[in-house]
Amino acid sequence: MGGEKEQWFGPGETAGRLGVTIKALRVYEREGLVAPRRAESKWRLYGPAQISRLHQIIVLRDLGLSLTAIKTLVGSNARLRDVLRLQRESLESQQGKIGRAIALIEKAQRKLDEGGDLSLDDLAILTKETVVQQPTDNRKFAARMEALIAEQDPTGQASGAFDGTKKDLGPMSEDAKAELKARVAEFARLAEAGDVDSEAAKAFVRRMTSRTAGLRVPDQAERERMLDAYAKTAAEAQARSEPLPLDHAALEFFRRVAQGMRERGELD
Repeated sequence: MGGEKEQWFGPGETAGRLGVTIKALRVYEREGLVAPRRAESKWRLYGPAQISRLHQIIVLRDLGLSLTAIKTLVGSNARLRDVLRLQRESLESQQGKIGRAIALIEKAQRKLDEGGDLSLDDLAILTKETVVQQPTDNRKFAARMEALIAEQDPTGQASGAFDGTKKDLGPMSEDAKAELKARVAEFARLAEAGDVDSEAAKAFVRRMTSRTAGLRVPDQAERERMLDAYAKTAAEAQARSEPLPLDHAALEFFRRVAQGMRERGELD
């Protein structure tokens, strides 16, 4: 065999190269996610196509996706590009967080080495930034939500609507991200107050509606699948003690405000 692309590996070497167990390879095969070639001796062999598929599976598992959801996402070079993009974005988002955490630890170590003590504020910052409640990885959250939509939507309509919404919104600038963060905080305060008929809540809905004018609006079934996928993804994040990008209760509050406005003819 002439080159790297023509090499074939047994289960042990494949597992070692990819950092998984042989048992995991068997599970992926049993679930129909990868089909190793069989040698004359019936020994399983993994070549370029199988290892490419395994890479996709392992990355998506690391992003928190179920094996059922992964079945809908793997299987082509186009999908592999999407998987690589998700992996890169996830690592990039972690890189800054890890760098800041290491800098805080090094600062604390220097202070102790110089004979100083760590104040309560120092310890609180170290705990918050390096141990407890690391912020939710929004890209990983979106990838998990996207997979759940695909898993629950055999027609592909809700998945298509979700993709369309992402394309319509496009990449966000740093200013846009800061503005969105401020809007989320504002609406969280309104949702906590709980008054669906307040002028402040209605004004917020009008502003957000005007900003999304011209975007395709998913139909009722698509919206319900998206909201259900969000709720399940949010529950998983909360089980890991991660703060949410958007609180599900706040989203429900937003929906009730908008519904009431439409019923009264205050919103198109």
